[in-house]
Amino acid sequence: MEMLGKLYNRIKKYQAPSERFLFPLILLLWPLTGIAQGVDLADSTYALGNYRFLAGSGSTWDVATFLANRLGAFLLKLPGGGTLRGMNLWTSLLVSALALMVYFVMQRFMPGWMLFVGEMLAVSLCWCPGVILYNYLTYFLLTAACLMLFLGISSVPEKNRYFVFAGILLGLNLFVRFSNLTQTALILAVWFHTFITLQKSTKLIPRTLSCMGGYLIGAGIGMAAVTAAYGPTAFADMVRGLFSMTAGAGDYTMGAMLSSTLSAYLHSLRWFVFMAAGLTAGYIAFSLPALRRFSGLLRAGYIAGILVLIRFFYGQGMFTVNYRDYWCMFEWGMQFVLLSVIVLLLSVTGALRATPEERFIAMMGLILILILPLGSNNYTFPLLNNLFLIAPISLWMLRKSLLQVAGMRRGRAGKEGARIVSGRLFAVSAMAFAILFMALLQGGLFHLSYAFRDGTDGTRRSAVIGEETTPVLAGMHTTPQNAERLRDLSEALEYSVPADAAADGLITMGSIPGVHFCFDLPPALTTLWPDLNSYPVAEMEKELGEIAADGRKPLLLFTSDAEDLAGAAGEKYELLRAFRQEADYEILFENDDFVIMGGR
Repeated sequence: MEMLGKLYNRIKKYQAPSERFLFPLILLLWPLTGIAQGVDLADSTYALGNYRFLAGSGSTWDVATFLANRLGAFLLKLPGGGTLRGMNLWTSLLVSALALMVYFVMQRFMPGWMLFVGEMLAVSLCWCPGVILYNYLTYFLLTAACLMLFLGISSVPEKNRYFVFAGILLGLNLFVRFSNLTQTALILAVWFHTFITLQKSTKLIPRTLSCMGGYLIGAGIGMAAVTAAYGPTAFADMVRGLFSMTAGAGDYTMGAMLSSTLSAYLHSLRWFVFMAAGLTAGYIAFSLPALRRFSGLLRAGYIAGILVLIRFFYGQGMFTVNYRDYWCMFEWGMQFVLLSVIVLLLSVTGALRATPEERFIAMMGLILILILPLGSNNYTFPLLNNLFLIAPISLWMLRKSLLQVAGMRRGRAGKEGARIVSGRLFAVSAMAFAILFMALLQGGLFHLSYAFRDGTDGTRRSAVIGEETTPVLAGMHTTPQNAERLRDLSEALEYSVPADAAADGLITMGSIPGVHFCFDLPPALTTLWPDLNSYPVAEMEKELGEIAADGRKPLLLFTSDAEDLAGAAGEKYELLRAFRQEADYEILFENDDFVIMGGR
C-alpha cells in the first residue's frame, strides 16, 4: 500500500500541468488523425458537392440545412478547401473545438482528467464524416446551448442572459437542420430544476420567457437570412417539401425512427443483461460471511470472470477486431449508454444525494439521450456520434455516486460491515470500469483505423491517390481496388467523353453522388443523389420533362448495377432509361464499375 501511495503522489503532481496543457493539446489533435484516410463517392463527397453546387440554390434540402450549407460553402474558400483532405481538416477542427469547449467550461464542475476521458471517448466513437456539417454544426450549437443552460442554473446570483443565449443557439440550430426542432425539449430540464428547488413561484416564468425569447431571436435571425436569400415563402415551401419527402421515405417517419431506436436498445440490452447477472453474482459473493476472509482471491476471481465474459462476447460476435468497420465499437458504445441511463436516472431521482445542479445536468443528459436519435434513420448511431456532454456527465455522476454510497454506508457500518460495503462497491466499480475500458479501447482503435465506407471489410488503405486521378482527392489514402476504380473513371472522363459532353450537367445513379465534387461536374437536377428516397419520383419526372423540353442532354453516369435498384430508386432509374431512349443517348464508356452515356 505504501508503494501505491508513493506512485499515486508521483502521478498526482503531474495532474495540474497535464490538465492545463497536455490534455487540451491531445483533444485538439485527436479528431485530426484520419484527415487523409478514405474516399467514398457517397455521403462525405455528396455533402461537399452540396456545398459547392447547391448551396444557394433554394432547393428544399438547401433551405432545410441552410446554415450548414453556408458554413460548408465558406470552408471551401479557405486554403485547401477545394480538396477532400483540406475539407477534412477544417471540419475536424470543429470537432476539436466542440471537445475543447466542453473541457474548459465544465472544469468548474468536475476534474479535468475526467473531462478528458469523457471527451476522448466521445471523439473516438464519432463515426460520421466531419464534412457532414449539418450533424457537427448541430452538435456544436446544441452543446453550447446546454452549457449556457448549466451556467445559467449554477450562476450565483442567477443570470438570465445565459438562458437567452441558450435559446438563441437552439433557435439558430433550427436552420442547421430542421429536425433540430426536437431540441426545444431541453426546457424540461430547466423546469425540472425550478420545481426541485421550490423556485417555481419566482423562477419558472422568468427562465421560461428568457429561453423562449432567445429562441425566437435565434429563429428570427435564421428566418431573416433565409428570407433575404430566397424570398418570404422559402421556409414554408421547405417545410412542405420535407413532408413530401417523408411521404416517399418510410424510414424517416416518426414511427420508423422510434422503432429503429427501440430495436437498437433491445439488441444491446441482451448483452447488458449478461453483465448485470455477473454483477449480481459478484455482489452476492462479496456479501457472504464465509467468503470475506478470501477477499483478495474473490476480487481476482471476479476480475477473471469479467475477462471471461468479454471473451464470450467476442465469440458471440458482439464486437470484432476489424477496426475499419463501425460495428466493432457499436455495442460497447451502447453498453456505456445503457450504464449512463441508469446512473443518470438514479441521479435525477435524488436517490444518490445529488445536488440540484447535478440533478439538472443528469436530466439534461437523459433528454439528450432521448432526442439525439430522432430525425435520423441511422439506428442509435447519432447518439454515439454526440456523447460530448453525456460521457463526462455520466462518468462524473457515476464516480460521485459510488463515493457517496461508500461514505454513507461505511459511516453506519462496523468493521465487518465496511468490508461488505467495500466488496460490493468493488463489484460495481469493476464492472463499470470494464464497460468504460472496452468502450475506450474499441473506440480508440476504431478512431485510428476507420474511414467512412472505405476498407470496411478490413482491406488496408495502402494506395495513395495522385494528382493525375483528380486534384480534389490528391494525397488521400484508399484501398488499391478503390484507387483503381477512381483512376479508371478519371481516364474515362478525360479520354472517352467529349469535352463538352457535361455542358448541360451530370446525372448519376447508383450511390455515386460524390462524382460531382471529385471531378467538378455540376448537377443537371436539383439533387446530386437521385437514388435517395427523400427525392420524390414525381420531382424527378418533372425535372426530366423540363430538361427534355429545353433540349438539354446532360451526361449520364451509372454504376454497373444501377439497373438492379429497387423501390423508388428503381422507378427513377426507369424514368432515366425512358429519357435517354427518347433523347437518343449512346454509351461512351463502360467497364465493370461504371457506365457513361451521352446524347448524340
